[in-house]
Amino acid sequence: MKKITFLFCAIFMVSVSIFAANLTVTGSFLGNNWVNNAADYLMTQIGTTNVYSLEKTLPAGTYEFKVFYTGTWNGAAGGTNAKITLTAEKTVKFYAKDNGTTIDFVCDAQELYVIGATVGGWSASNMKAMTMTSTDATYTADVVAGDYKIVSLNGTTIVWDFVTPANQNVGGSGNYTIKLDFVTFAVTATNKPSITSVSNSYIFLGEDPATAAWYNGSATAQPEGFNGKNLGSVLSPIFIGGEIQTAPVISGVTVKMFYQIDELAVKELILPFESNNGTTSTKWKSTAGTNVFTDYSLVRGTAYTLKVWFNATDGTATLWDSNNSANYVASFTYDLGTGINPSPSSVRILSESGIIKATFNGSAQVELFTFNGQLVNKTNVENNYSQSVKSGVYLLRINGETQKVIVR
Repeated sequence: MKKITFLFCAIFMVSVSIFAANLTVTGSFLGNNWVNNAADYLMTQIGTTNVYSLEKTLPAGTYEFKVFYTGTWNGAAGGTNAKITLTAEKTVKFYAKDNGTTIDFVCDAQELYVIGATVGGWSASNMKAMTMTSTDATYTADVVAGDYKIVSLNGTTIVWDFVTPANQNVGGSGNYTIKLDFVTFAVTATNKPSITSVSNSYIFLGEDPATAAWYNGSATAQPEGFNGKNLGSVLSPIFIGGEIQTAPVISGVTVKMFYQIDELAVKELILPFESNNGTTSTKWKSTAGTNVFTDYSLVRGTAYTLKVWFNATDGTATLWDSNNSANYVASFTYDLGTGINPSPSSVRILSESGIIKATFNGSAQVELFTFNGQLVNKTNVENNYSQSVKSGVYLLRINGETQKVIVR
């Protein structure tokens, strides 16, 4: 008889455990008005977890709500209601975690905040807004070791205990991402490593990195350094690009190469991701050279300096490779329009029947722009150039010399 009773109890306990709890979102919603057993506000368990969700499309308005065990006023912590404000009709999602006798809950339309010792203190003035998505809320910044909670507001009142009733903890100081995952209701504080070094910078001159002349910046793998290099008399545009490494391997890094002729305007190039070794460093490299003379007005026969430097940032730390703030500096004499390249006197430009034509002796880089500066095309040609265009005013640049062309 005892064995039969024991077996019955075991079966009964298993049967209860496989059934999900009934949780209902209850609030000031149109058609709900704090009904705690409305079928259309009943939440659905996510998989076999103890986290539940409900998706609703709500009209614009301000709503207060809580989540209760269906048909009761049990589960939600006491005190101020949770609150959301919608400026337009929106589909929102409610999430709740069943803890057995208590319920944690959140809506993806809420404004959530991190508060506590880790962000400067427990007063409202120390709260840090989290970034909300449909599946999580995050806050990334430099923090200090200590306790914190994730809270919401109802007006100016802090709602303390619906999201994280217990204090959470960051174990160290540094750049951390504090995250609430709605689907699991897990709260994590993950240290985000910062960029620690930039190194092995190289500078190349040429349109194609595969055939360009490469020079050392901070590295020493090339025969010549860019710093102090005399490029001599320049008869055609200088195209420039670069390469650099960053460490460690982390996401969210932006790498730039800067250049400047004398004290004229500083220009910048984004160096795209090229490769990484998976553990310690990432390589960033230009895929093509950029014409450094574009948008500079230079005087033929004049000596200039070309300065180059780099930086990399992860959004928190920014590191520079600038030759101890002296930059990598080469010199050249601007002689476009002399030598074997066409000079202005040898160039003949016509516009007829919607076609811009140019004739000259020798090779040239030709760039055609609309009058407001939009590039139409760029090409390297021998002796002749032609391009069909619409009526209007254009700027035709041949080896750095620009002339206005009217097409009727």
